[in-house]
Amino acid sequence: MFILGFHFPADMGNSIEDTAVVEKLDAQVAEVGIDDITAIELEMGLRGKEVQKITYTNKDTFMFKALAAYLKDETYIAKDGEKYLVYTNRYQMAELSKRLDSDDETMDLCKKFDSMEQFRVKAA
Repeated sequence: MFILGFHFPADMGNSIEDTAVVEKLDAQVAEVGIDDITAIELEMGLRGKEVQKITYTNKDTFMFKALAAYLKDETYIAKDGEKYLVYTNRYQMAELSKRLDSDDETMDLCKKFDSMEQFRVKAA
C-alpha cells in the first residue's frame, strides 16, 4: 500500500492509521527540512485558460507539511521551479487533512483538491 508515496507493508492491510502516515511524513520532513518554505503557491486550472492562483501559508498543518515534503521530494520532477500535483497524492493529502486539520484555509484547499483540475505547485 502506498500513501503519499510512502510504502506500507502488505500485512498492515488497506486500512492504514493516520498516525502511521504522519510518522513517515514527519521523518521525511526532518530529513529534508522544510523551514526554508514560508508559503506554497498553487495554480489551479489549465494554462492558457482561466487559472486560479492560491497562496497557502498555514505552516501548522498536516497539509502544509505534506505539500512542502512533496516539493522537496526528488521523485517528482520539477520544471521551471514548479511541479504538477498528481491527483492521487492530492486526494490523499486532502482526505488526511480533512481529519487532521480544522482551519478554514486548509478546508477550502481540500475542497479544491477534490476537483479534477490540474494543479501546479511551487515554493513561494
